[in-house]
Amino acid sequence: MPHPSGGRLAQLTRAAVVRAAALTGRGDGATSDPAALAALLYRAGACVPDCRLDPRWAGHVVAVAERTARAGLVGHARHDGPHWRSWTATDVDPLTLVHKVYVSPAVRDLGTTLGVILTHAPVLGVPAWKIGADLPGLHRADKIVLYLASAERADRVAATLALALGRFAAQGVPFTGQVGATGIVSRGRDIAGTSWRADVCRRVAESLCASRVELGTQARATEVADEALSRLTVHGLDVRSWHPGGDEPLEGATAATTFPTGPNAASGTPSRLLTSAARQTRAEVSCA
Repeated sequence: MPHPSGGRLAQLTRAAVVRAAALTGRGDGATSDPAALAALLYRAGACVPDCRLDPRWAGHVVAVAERTARAGLVGHARHDGPHWRSWTATDVDPLTLVHKVYVSPAVRDLGTTLGVILTHAPVLGVPAWKIGADLPGLHRADKIVLYLASAERADRVAATLALALGRFAAQGVPFTGQVGATGIVSRGRDIAGTSWRADVCRRVAESLCASRVELGTQARATEVADEALSRLTVHGLDVRSWHPGGDEPLEGATAATTFPTGPNAASGTPSRLLTSAARQTRAEVSCA
């Protein structure tokens, strides 16, 4: 079930929005451009990989988890891209899989949690999922994403995983709807072919820039943030919990420029399964 107050992820999201609002008061082009601001918001929650980590660890930790769950993965085809490893059921149309379940354990717990996730996903009937393929990918907030065809099924899967992973530390994905108590699991929904978080971050950035113009450069960041979020509430976005709701369209949703990469011709996998790796930015939370 969605966290009634939005929980920890809503707090992380609020902090990211206030920081972005502060940047809009600087008056330079880089922070008054909605596209640039949206890109900054999208990277919120990521952390910098430890330079002492062997780059091969990213592949090793996934390989170990895959061996643990191998029997349940028979009906899924694996694709290794430059930034993501994805598994897709051979009998499903990936274009129908618009409902997302994000799983965001702390990096230190990936060795255990990946095995739990890969074991549960096939049993729960999850048709597709992806995992970051390199060190930056495993340090981004949305390092593991599961895809389902209906909101109801996605909510059930999210609730089950939140219980199964509740004892592990969460990194957490801003701008997503928290499921369970810790923020290790959350929800989103792609809209008009656009990533949930890319669309939400674009809308927040545009609203922040408009609110800054209206309130002026001397307005406090919290005031600009509150005004921007209030504008988005009017258009149907839940800025309290950031939960995507059901299958109804959001007002103002658009297939605007997004942060994921294009489709992979060899595998036919849709672009949302092959998004680019997050930039290495400092996190609001510990990734230890």
